[in-house]
Amino acid sequence: MLSLTACSGASGTSAAPTVTTTVTVTAAPSPAEPSAAASDAPAAAGTTPSPRKTGKAGPPITDKTPSPFGETLQSDPGHDFTKGLSPSSDGVVRGQLVAMHDANVAEYRPIKFVKEYGGTTNGHFEGPPEGDVMAFAAPIAKDVVFYSAVGCDGDDQTINGEYLGTERCPRDKLILRTDKGDLRALITVRGGQIVEVREIYAA
Repeated sequence: MLSLTACSGASGTSAAPTVTTTVTVTAAPSPAEPSAAASDAPAAAGTTPSPRKTGKAGPPITDKTPSPFGETLQSDPGHDFTKGLSPSSDGVVRGQLVAMHDANVAEYRPIKFVKEYGGTTNGHFEGPPEGDVMAFAAPIAKDVVFYSAVGCDGDDQTINGEYLGTERCPRDKLILRTDKGDLRALITVRGGQIVEVREIYAA
C-alpha cells in the first residue's frame, strides 16, 4: 500500500494530466477514479468491487414480457445485491437458471442475446460480466408452470414462432434442468416465488 502511494506520488506530474484526460473522455465521473487507478497499477483491478456498476442499466424487470432475444440485460432498481441471493422483483426476467440451492430454491441470472452474422436468432446468450454480483434466488412454486422447448425428455423440439417452449412438463423436470445449469427462459416471479418458466430455444 505504502509503496503504491509512493509510486503515484513520484509520478505525480504525469499522473495528474492522465486523471484529467480520463475524466474528460469518460462520460461518467464515478468510474473515472477506478479506471485511473487501474491504468496506474494492475493491483487496482483486484480492488474494484464495482463490476456491478459497469455497463448501462437495462430496462427494469416488470410484468411486461421481454423479447426472448433482447440484447440488453434487465435491471432490478433498488435490489440490494450486497445482502446475498434473494428473489428478483415481481415480473418476467429473461434469464438463465444456473443451480438449485436446495430441493426448492433456484438461482438465476439475467441474460441478453448477442447476435452473430446470418440472422436474428443466430448468436448466443450472455449473463452479467465476470465479477458482477447480479444474481437472484427464489423458491420454485409447488404449482409452477414449466414449458419446455425440447419436450419433457429433452429429445424433441417443442416451440412456437417466437422460439419459446410449448410442452408443459412437471416440476421435477424443471428442477433437473435447473440443476444442470443450462436452462435459458422467461422466468416469471410472483410474491418472491418462481411461478412460470418458459424455455427459450437456442440451437
